[in-house]
Amino acid sequence: MEIKNIDIKTLRENCVDLVARTYLELDQQRKKDDIVSFALILADDLKLDFGNGLTFDDIRQAFRQGIRNTDKFHLNVKTYYHWIKAHRQIIWDNETVEPERRDKRLNYRKENFKILTSNVHFKKIGNGGK
Repeated sequence: MEIKNIDIKTLRENCVDLVARTYLELDQQRKKDDIVSFALILADDLKLDFGNGLTFDDIRQAFRQGIRNTDKFHLNVKTYYHWIKAHRQIIWDNETVEPERRDKRLNYRKENFKILTSNVHFKKIGNGGK
């Protein structure tokens, strides 16, 4: 489900879990109130700037890859924007790539790619093949 279709309460709860896990994986400790406050900011940013085309699984994967594959080990707004934009670019770059050639970091999206492909097929049939 795209972020724009997730109700804000659920999105905020998911963001609290994600931020708490991120701090844990970065071996950093924060107060519970700080984690919640930061998660609310993240949820608002996701709705405003990343609501179309990305799912919360995409955001989780962006954070996972960011933590493991970059040298940005301090969680702040600038860092997570960098992680999300980098992961979004990987998604965009692989939208038209054959399944066997897609970036392996997108394996979690296999079902989404099938749905996207079938939707394109139906649109072509419904528009006379256009």
